[in-house]
Parts: sequence; structure tokens; C-alpha cells
Amino acid sequence: MPSNVERVASLDLVRGAAAFTVAISHYFVLDSTDWPAAQAVSDLAVEVFFVLSGFVLAPQILFCSRDGRIVNLWVFLTRRWMRTIPPFLVALVAISLLTDQLMTGDFFRYVFYVQNAFAQHNVQDYFAVAWSLSVEEWFYVTFPALVFVCARVFRQSELVFFIFVAAGFICVITALRMIFGVTQNWDELVRRIVVFRIDSIGYGFLLYVMMKRFGESWTEIPKTSTQFLTFAIFVACALLGFYVTGRAIIAGYIVSQHIFPFVAAAFGMSTILAFYMLDSIFETRRVSRFCVYFGRISYSVYLFHIMLILLMRPTLQQLPIAVQIGIYTGGCVIFSTLFFYYFEKPILAVRPRFKLAPGKTLRTSAQYSSVA
Repeated sequence: MPSNVERVASLDLVRGAAAFTVAISHYFVLDSTDWPAAQAVSDLAVEVFFVLSGFVLAPQILFCSRDGRIVNLWVFLTRRWMRTIPPFLVALVAISLLTDQLMTGDFFRYVFYVQNAFAQHNVQDYFAVAWSLSVEEWFYVTFPALVFVCARVFRQSELVFFIFVAAGFICVITALRMIFGVTQNWDELVRRIVVFRIDSIGYGFLLYVMMKRFGESWTEIPKTSTQFLTFAIFVACALLGFYVTGRAIIAGYIVSQHIFPFVAAAFGMSTILAFYMLDSIFETRRVSRFCVYFGRISYSVYLFHIMLILLMRPTLQQLPIAVQIGIYTGGCVIFSTLFFYYFEKPILAVRPRFKLAPGKTLRTSAQYSSVA
């Protein structure tokens, strides 16, 4: 599989922007309830991560399912684990040392991504971003295998078939959430629970397959019209998402809680669609390189920003808030850049490659995201 795969710079920008949105929002809201707007923005940014993950991994999942060889499904999992688990473990050990939680029961539940599998099992949720990482990891081992098995059993490789599989997966998880989800402490016991939220990544897969299946019809519409339409949908979904998130998570309205997963998915899908359609804006070499770099450091920003807050905020808190954010953001950039190039990148270079049949090529998710 070629290593110099073309990337979509706009989606790298989305990933980087989402990571820094979470990091900066958490600087305000960590150990504080005085910043409800920042909390809502952070929660929506995580939902963008979910949908983007499904979207960028869809080409690999489709390839494995159509190829039909179990070896490539194993390669997919190995590549994901090598990309996500080593940095996660380093960040977990670091935050555990800072909070005196190393080798505790909570620590080991984080290690195996089970602290929020069916409920909140940890006594202290000291690594706040880990809930979303558990959702991601369990998606990797369930959804691709489901698609692979369905393709083999029904002997199907058409895109419409994969649309139905994804839609069915989303419907099953939605039913579980509606039947077994609770309204008391909904944020902790539903929104952050793997079995109730794993469908959020499936929406990204669904978006990719639908774009691939029906994308040609967009070419019949003038480009400026499609760009305006997608941007208008994005703005509408952003406003609705911010409103529903505030009512669901902060105010605790039950109706908003029930519709939050759908509104969040719509926001994530509209964000990806809008920036994907506007990719030509980011085609210049200098802008494209910045976007790619932004995407590359996003995972370490997401993983380590809480550690950096704990280390930096006691020293910075006497300064004006704008100065605090500037220094903190700069610290995130410097640390994440060093961590990517000296820790993450060497691991990415030795990941296994997919087993391709003679004459076959694979457009990997690397063209869409830095976490492929």
C-alpha cells in the first residue's frame, strides 16, 4: 500500500480544529461548572471526531469486506491498534502518575477500554477523554467484523448493501439506547457509554458510502450551488446542535437527550460534507501542508491536553485568561508536535500493509485523515 497517498487537507483541518476545540474548552470547564457554553462546544467537537472516524475508515472497511480474506481484517485491526493504543497508554500512564492512580483498578479498566462499556465502572474518572476512545476502540472490533461477515454470508459487495448494514447497525444501537438508557445522570450513563454510543461512528461510514453511491448526482448541480447548500446545512446543524446539546447535557431535558445522538450525528456529517465540498479552498501548498500538520498532531493534543492543564494551569492562573490560553495552546502545539514526530510517526512507519491482489490498489483512509 503506497505511503504517499493523497490527503484531503480540509478534513485534516477538521480533525485538528476539533482536537483544539476540546483542549481549549477543557481548560475552562475542567473542575468548573461556570462555562456551560464551553462544555457544549467541547461535547459537539467530540461528536465530529466520531463521525469523521467512521468516514475516513470506510474505504478500509469496504476493502476488507469486498476482499473477503480474514487476513486483511486482521491487518485493519492491527493498524488501528498500532495507531491508537501506544499513544493512549503513554498518556494514561502520565495522567495516572499525576493523579496518583497508577496500577489502581480504575487504571486497568482504562487500559482495557472497559471503564464505560455498559456503565461507568470507575470510582474516579480521572482521564476524562477516555470514554470517547473506548467508543472508538470497540467500534474497530465490532462494526468492521459485522460488515465483513454480512458481506460473506449474503455474498454482496454493492454499496447499497453496505448502506443497509450500516443503517441496521445504527437502528439496533438506537433501540438499545431507547430501551435501556436512563434519564437520571444521562450524560454519564448514556451519552458516554460504549454500548449506547458506538453507532455515532457508524454514521460516518454511512455518509461515506452514500457519497460514493450517490455522489455522481451532485455533479449535475453547479458547484457554487452545492457549496452554498452544504454550508447552509452545516450552519443550521451547528445552531441546532448547540441548542440541543445545551438542553440535553446542561439543562437535562429528556426530549433533547433522546434526540441528541441524531442531532450530533447530523452536525458531524454536515461538518464533514461542508469541508469536503470546500476542499479546493485548501489546495494551495502552504495551506495544505498546515492542514495536514494540524491533523497529524490532533491525536496527541486530544490525549495529553488534560495532563498539560494539570501541569500548567497552577502557574498560569494569575495571568489574564487570554494570556493563559495562548501559553497553554502553544504548549499543546509544541508537546504534540514532538510527540508525533518522535513517538507516533515511527510506529506508523512499521504498520503492516494490506494484502492486495495483483493489479489491485487501495485508496486508504490516509487520504482523509492522519489517523489511518
